[in-house]
Amino acid sequence: MPTPDTTTVLQSPRSVAYADLWYKVRALNNNPLPAKTEIPLRSLSPFMPHIAIVQHTGDGRARYTLFGTALVSLFGRDLTGDYVEGPMTDEARARLIASRAAFHAEHGADATFGRWTIGEARTNTGRLLEFENLTFPCREIADGSVRFMSFVTGLATLDYGEGIVQRYPDRVVKMFNASGPRPAWMAQDPDAECLKSATNAA
Repeated sequence: MPTPDTTTVLQSPRSVAYADLWYKVRALNNNPLPAKTEIPLRSLSPFMPHIAIVQHTGDGRARYTLFGTALVSLFGRDLTGDYVEGPMTDEARARLIASRAAFHAEHGADATFGRWTIGEARTNTGRLLEFENLTFPCREIADGSVRFMSFVTGLATLDYGEGIVQRYPDRVVKMFNASGPRPAWMAQDPDAECLKSATNAA
């Protein structure tokens, strides 16, 4: 039996709270894949500015169907309707595809993934910024499709007028089976740098 992976831990307390909410909704509805409408709006609203909703299209690509206001500020424009890989480098795009393929090879073609990453991006001032992305699937009642809700938060604050111009390959990628139990590693890192900043407090 493989040893449980406990080495990866979340950086932002807001990411931990987002995970808490998703797993709570899943348990309350006794459904491994909750519908978006089952998540109480009042509970979700603190996260909404940092939420991107992604739909996978028939050609195997992924497109934003919603891009939160905080993410618009972070990226400098509203990416709703754009393909996810748009601002990525070729290497970042290739790694994204490879991580999905590896997940399905391990868990099966019908398994629904969740994803946690620590990424890096270059801003318009030339500075490198780390950000954390925690993604969970949800059902779209209207058509029965699966969408992916990503909570994205910067691990450092941007200066006035500063925004992301290019994403680089994710430094850390964890794919997990969203139908399974909450992974042991999905907990707060007590040594996370952003815990020292009031701007990243939950």
